[in-house]
Amino acid sequence: MRVLLINPVVRKWAKPNCFPSGLGYLAETLIRAGHDVDVYDMNALRPAPEEFRKYVENSDYEIAGLGGIITIYSTMKELIGEIKEIHPDRPVMVGGSSATSAPHIMMSRTKADFLCIGEGEITTPELMNVLENGGDLSSVNGIWWRKPDGGYAVNKPRDVIKDLDSIPFPRWDLFPMEIYLNNPVGAVNVNKWVDGASSDESVPKSMNLISSRGCAYPCTFCYHDFMGSGFRYRSAENVYAEIVELKRRYDVGYFHFNDDCFITNRKNVLRFCDILIRENTGIEWGCSGRVNLMSEPLIAKMKEAGCVFIGYGIESGSRKVLDLMKKKVTVEQAREAILMTRKYLGWADSSFIVGMPGETRETIRETIEFCKSIDLKPEVVFFATPYPGTELYEIAMRDGKIKDEEEYLLSLGEQGEKVRINFTDFTDEELTNIKQEMVEGLGAWNKITHEE
Repeated sequence: MRVLLINPVVRKWAKPNCFPSGLGYLAETLIRAGHDVDVYDMNALRPAPEEFRKYVENSDYEIAGLGGIITIYSTMKELIGEIKEIHPDRPVMVGGSSATSAPHIMMSRTKADFLCIGEGEITTPELMNVLENGGDLSSVNGIWWRKPDGGYAVNKPRDVIKDLDSIPFPRWDLFPMEIYLNNPVGAVNVNKWVDGASSDESVPKSMNLISSRGCAYPCTFCYHDFMGSGFRYRSAENVYAEIVELKRRYDVGYFHFNDDCFITNRKNVLRFCDILIRENTGIEWGCSGRVNLMSEPLIAKMKEAGCVFIGYGIESGSRKVLDLMKKKVTVEQAREAILMTRKYLGWADSSFIVGMPGETRETIRETIEFCKSIDLKPEVVFFATPYPGTELYEIAMRDGKIKDEEEYLLSLGEQGEKVRINFTDFTDEELTNIKQEMVEGLGAWNKITHEE
């Protein structure tokens, strides 16, 4: 099969700096299965609408595939419609969180022909083989598919991939790598670039990696089941081999791990650090942490191995809110993790969420007092936003806060843009002011938290 993979634009206001690993993995597994693959990376190239249309018109693909996060559902729907308008007889397949988290919307409200639910490295090559050979579509686990009468069928779910080391590295050379490599990823690298070193060798080429799938924690706001239930991780040796290959091919000097929680398996992280120290690669890297898993020996070893960044989703300084969001951490653990990370790395990145169910003036006050007690200025403050597949979304649906699911999905964007669903007794304006004050350094916190 001749397959065209399309990467839609994400965050039009931001430079493309995050390589689409999902499509990269998919491209490699399709090629190994004997299929021809082309990639049109709209996020990297940022083409004009007429350029995209001309490319699709002139392409001889047999099936087009799109991947995307649910926050760009509106973009996905528009692209699917345009592709089907140009080539109505060629099927369109959709994957990523937009397909997995809202398949009923994707099949009933767009012209998609196939959905790949969950991980695609086994499902998609299997589907291509069935299509190429005229096989039975109902035999392919992990897909939803359009019937000739316009309805759709739902196949059995696909088991998760337990051995992540069995997945080959992404097919980087099909993508415009120089764009991703030279637009810094990771706060440390971005800060260097912003500070005026964009043309200086002190800003290394950077690349994002994924070392695990799934999550071991049940936070109500986080969509952690896109890659299947259960936390799975790549071996330290496998991750290191990918780093070596990227360094060899592209001279990458900074690697940023996009895992929800890179340090979940601390034994594997320590082994990874030992390999980097032993091999003396000279690279720098950053990752996400979790306050209940951090320890001084772990941070010290990570620093020795080249770690220069650890980001924490603190979310709240209120034990009440942390418990309600099922974060499974304490305020004191957050305090200790921030202070330990500062001790070894000089700073600690942090993000917070305002407006969760149960948020009150008192919980906001507790969060601000927590920040003030350790002189912490939040790097990012998000509004509580329900995404399909999360418990928070179920709460919003149950309480009637989402009247029309597709209308809501079409409105989605960045978490910090505006209040989309308000779970509190604050007005939208009050929540917006609270967020702004926190971002700007807790300046007028007393006025916000003590107003009656």
